[in-house]
Parts: sequence; C-alpha cells; structure tokens
Amino acid sequence: MARHDLSALIVPSADPHQGEYVPSRFMTRAFVSGFAGSAGTVVITPDEAGLWTDSRYFLEAEEVLRGTPFRLFRLHSGDTPDYPQWLASTLGPGSRVAVDGQVVTLAWHQRTLPVLAQAKIDLVAVEDPFDQIWQDRPGFPAEPVYPLSGQITGRSAREKLESLQKEMEHQGARSHVISTLDDIAWILNLRGSDVPFNPVFLAYLTLSQEAAPTLFTAPDRVTSEAREALAAAGVELRAYGDFGDHLRRLPEPVLLDPERTSWTVASQISPREVRLTQQPSTGMKARKNRTEAAHLREAHRRDGLAMVRFLAWLERAVEGDESLNELDLAGKLQEFRRADPRYVSDSFSAISGINGNGAIVHYSATPERAASLTPPAIYLIDSGAQYQDGTTDITRTVAITRPGETADLARAFPGVERDFTLVLKGHIALATLIFPEGTPGREIDAIARTPLWRELRNYGHGTGHGVGFFLNVHEGPQRIAPGSSDAPLQEGMICSNEPGLYRPGLYGIRIENLVHLTTVPEPSPFGTFLRFETLSLCPIDRNLIDRELLTPQEREWLDQYHRRVCETLGGDLSREDRSWLERATAPIS
Repeated sequence: MARHDLSALIVPSADPHQGEYVPSRFMTRAFVSGFAGSAGTVVITPDEAGLWTDSRYFLEAEEVLRGTPFRLFRLHSGDTPDYPQWLASTLGPGSRVAVDGQVVTLAWHQRTLPVLAQAKIDLVAVEDPFDQIWQDRPGFPAEPVYPLSGQITGRSAREKLESLQKEMEHQGARSHVISTLDDIAWILNLRGSDVPFNPVFLAYLTLSQEAAPTLFTAPDRVTSEAREALAAAGVELRAYGDFGDHLRRLPEPVLLDPERTSWTVASQISPREVRLTQQPSTGMKARKNRTEAAHLREAHRRDGLAMVRFLAWLERAVEGDESLNELDLAGKLQEFRRADPRYVSDSFSAISGINGNGAIVHYSATPERAASLTPPAIYLIDSGAQYQDGTTDITRTVAITRPGETADLARAFPGVERDFTLVLKGHIALATLIFPEGTPGREIDAIARTPLWRELRNYGHGTGHGVGFFLNVHEGPQRIAPGSSDAPLQEGMICSNEPGLYRPGLYGIRIENLVHLTTVPEPSPFGTFLRFETLSLCPIDRNLIDRELLTPQEREWLDQYHRRVCETLGGDLSREDRSWLERATAPIS
C-alpha cells in the first residue's frame, strides 16, 4: 500500500463474475481475514483493519476474528456506518482508496464514488493486488463443461439467444456483454463445476447484432458434446483470455447490467455508448417454463425421500444412543442424497446446528468445534442438493429426545414450542397468500413476520430468495425481504419461504420450503393474481408445535400438507421409514 501511495484497500467477497460463491482462486477476503462467509467486506488501512458483515454472520465472525487485528462492524445494527461512510469519516482529504476493479460492479462504483468524493477521497482501481503476495494461490479451475438436453431445459439455446437478440433491439443496443456465470450456463444450456455448489463454469458471453454469439472459456475443457451443442446454436468458442481484446471491438451501443458487470469491464466502453439495464436473461431465467417446473417437482419428490430417510434414521440413532456430532449428521443426509443417480452435489454447505449453533444463521461446523448430539436438544438442518433436474433447499428444526423423555425438552428449552409455532404460523401465512402479479417481494415479507412481531419477536434475514434450475441456490431478481428491490414476483419463479427465530446460545428455529409461483385460475376484474405451490416435501416436527396457538385454518393447512407428503413419498420408502413417516404426518387437528 505504501509503495502505491494507498490509504486503504477494499477487499470484497467477489470474483470477476459477481457470484455469491467464488472459486478458491478469488477468495481473497478469506485469505486476508480468515472469514469465509458468503457476505462481507474487508477494509485495510495502515493503522487498522475491519470486516463488515450482516446479522447472518455476526456470531461466526466474532469467533473467527477473535484474537486478530480485525474489528467487526455489524451492518444494519444501531448506528454502525457502512465501510464507504467509515472511510469518508476516517481518512483525510487527498487519500487514495483502492479496490480490484474486476471484482466490484459498475453499480458499486456509482454508489461508492460520490460518498468518497464528497470527502475529497480518490477511488482507484488496481489489478489483482494479492497476486504477488498469495504464494500458494489456487489456479484457475478447469473442470469439464457439458450440455443439458432440451428435454430437461424446455428451450434450446438458439431459442434463448433469439429472445435476447429481440430484447437488445428493443433496448437500442448492437452488443450485449454477459459476465454472470449462471446466466451464461442457462442461456447456452451448459453446466460445469468451477464454483463450489454451483454447476457453472468461468466464462464471458458476448452477443452482437452483427456477428455470432461468442463464448469465452478454456476451450480444452469443453466436451465434444458441448461443442456440438454450441455449433448447433451458432455460438463461437474462444479462449477466456481473449475476452478483453474482443470487448474493446464490440459494436456500440453495448447493453450492460450495472449490478452484474464489473467496473473494469464497463470502463472499456464509452459511457455515451452504454445501455444500462437489468440484463434480460436474469428475468427469463427466473421464470421457469413448464418443463423446468415439472422436473423441479420430481427433484423435490426425491429430495423429500432423502430427507425422510434421514429424519427416520436420526430418530433410530438417538434411540440407539449413537455418538453423533453436527458433521456426522450432515454427512449422513448427504449420503442419502448421494444414493440418487441424478445427484450432482450439495447446493451449499449444509448448516447443521445443535442448540446454540443453530442460532448462528449461516453456521458452518468444523471438526474442531462440531457439537455432539446429546438429548434433549434442538437440531436445525438447512441443506439442499443439485440434481440434474433441479436445485433444492430445505430447512427443518427438530426436537431431539429419547423415548419417554419429551418433558425434558420443555424444561431444557422453556418457550421453544411457542417460538417454533410462531415461526410456523408465519410460514403458513406466506404459503397461503394470494396477491396481485407484479407485487415486489418486499411488500409481502411482513406477512411471514406478523405472528412474531405480535409477540415482539423477529429475525434478521430475508424471508425468501429465488432459486435456480440446476443452477445457483440463490438467484435473482426476486427476493422476499425488507428493503429489497422493485423486482416483481411473476408466474414461474421459485422462491424460498423461510421465516425463523434465533436465541443466541440456546437454539435456532427455521422452517424452509421452496415454493413455485403459479397463477390463480379464477378470473378477476382486478387483474391476475398469484399464489404459492409448495414444492418441498418433508414433515414439520409436530413435537415442537403448540397446537393451541394454531387457528383451525392453520391446522388444516398443516394436515393437508402432511397428508400430501405422506401420499407422495410413502410408496417409495422401506416399511420402517414409511412407519416413521406415517407417525410424523399424523393429523394435528
């Protein structure tokens, strides 16, 4: 920093493709700080260092940063300033703040520059500042790139490219640059494994009204089947390193998404010749077609079988007094999922938390700190899988007791049944909601929180996120969260429904199902209305429910859901597991 006359260095959690999960080569923030959560930014000055992260990671960050020079800044907590404001108030006029321009977006630059400029601080782009000091830095991933058939995707790559070309014409653009890996994979019906838990591959894609679409990735790892698919779609294949030169020769105007294009890429194009808008593929990808929706239902059916087998096994393991910890439990669930021939990987690192660890929203067990399962206990398992025909994400919170000792749970965790039932009421309220098409997710977030708010309880994360089709487990543009964007909820989208409640040091509660937005068939003079089709199939633990807190309508919803779970899954289970499922889904009314 001194050699380059820098007053501060910003280190985000990002890569040149703006992904939430990044290949190990680009995990610079974790390299510097040791904190590997999916959200957080490090700032380093000559005198101090700080990590900014949100409530999902407060407890984890405290543990990781303890004994280090890093100070934890809790975002959205009290009057904690975000790092641009902190830099503006901490550094003097004439200071120079650096960031790798490849890993921040144009929109980030547009938001951050005025804050620093007002304090007369310069914001400068540097190229990969850790390349010289990260001695054992991982190389670029080079996993195979392979195609998906039209029977899985429902639309060919050529059809998707033609739709994008029409949208470019509508926007008055002659070219379009796409950096985000899930968009590229979706458009071209290709998949890879360059990024942990996400079946994507490092690449750029350019479209032009005057030339063939061009994919930039390592050509030698593209399978012959994928090459044939690209040729059939009229797509040229070039080396990843050729992208920069090609970018500067694109015909203008160029369509760019400021939230998904790096500052470095955008700076190569004249500002007067840029069309800034959400890239069209993002919305297209979010609205699943009928083929994708049908495959997702089937993937969730099989994922439900894995969950039921796991929970039935867990009950027997507790009765048999087996010695198990959080990693053992997550590994066993993965074992059940791996038995599916269409399983590819987990969709994220499972959050397997016993008692107080369940209150750490994005907890990650390690061999050194994995808690042992000792009844009575509250166990939270948030997990999912990538199948060749869909992506899953589900959370269940379960009571762990030995036979005849259920009363011990209430003594060990007073109030847990009330907490759990309030979360369940919020989950049901959202699951049964009917609302006008085009409603932003932020406008329905409070529906799931209201039962908790009435009793002065809340949770610090969003209620729902979008989910891809055999793609990223977190997908936009839709979110169900306070303060989220204006992105409308539309037919075909997949969202999570996951209210929660967390008591640090005691337990965490979250109930998560994935839901599919469908149109209400009845016509209305007030327009089109949407409702949620619940995709996830797994019992909700009746042992944690205070029946008296549920309305008759809520009890009926739970019984209908459990009846559907039992009828859909029961025929594919062993006699032992089916017996467990029948008990777990018995009527509560």
